[in-house]
Amino acid sequence: MALSSPFYIAAGPLLSPGDFFDYVPYVRVSDPLRVARKPSYSLPKTYKITGELREILDPEKHAIHPPLNFEAPGEEILVAGKKSRAIFLTWGSEVEDDERRGNLHKKDWLIAPVFPLRELENVLVPSDGTEKKILITDAIRERKSARFFPLAAFPGAAAEDQVGYYVDFRKISTLAASHLHGVNRQWHLGTQAFDNFYHHLIWFFTRKRVFLGPIACTKCGEQVDLGITFEGQALEPE
Repeated sequence: MALSSPFYIAAGPLLSPGDFFDYVPYVRVSDPLRVARKPSYSLPKTYKITGELREILDPEKHAIHPPLNFEAPGEEILVAGKKSRAIFLTWGSEVEDDERRGNLHKKDWLIAPVFPLRELENVLVPSDGTEKKILITDAIRERKSARFFPLAAFPGAAAEDQVGYYVDFRKISTLAASHLHGVNRQWHLGTQAFDNFYHHLIWFFTRKRVFLGPIACTKCGEQVDLGITFEGQALEPE
């Protein structure tokens, strides 16, 4: 879809949805659950350890006493964590309210990770429920999957990343606000790209495409009734 405004604009002074972070964590809780519990005993002073001591417990394998407590400040759950670019999702008014109240390490903000399209080069997925295969990168660029939103190359991106990026809505994560406060953010989605992004996010959560403004038929140019919804197909990297 051709854009009438720049895909990216400079991030403003206030943190807001549509801002991009350069490098932040996102997490996934694995199965089976693994829990880290601070032991009630101490190791002998002759035993050297870096950091804090924890027992790693698997509720499916271990007889755990006392029972696990997931109320703060209870047990810690081990998660698989990675770092990547990310787009901010929490609404600006909530950010301002959290900042005003303080204790950002106790507040939760949302991000969705962003990955280079080059990582999916040559990956084929089924098309239109048939045996025909198409490149997942083409499907993402053409916005055929609700799960992924295509992004243009960031200004100044390396040559190998000029093919662009994508947002993976399947990996939306909650992070402590203090993780994100003060992290470098240079870019924000332009006006029309921002609208397209929210169209796509609504599609991901509802499987219905809800448009915020008039749209034209791609074949005849006639205005399309905004009461119509378009069901999307399931495409994802294998």
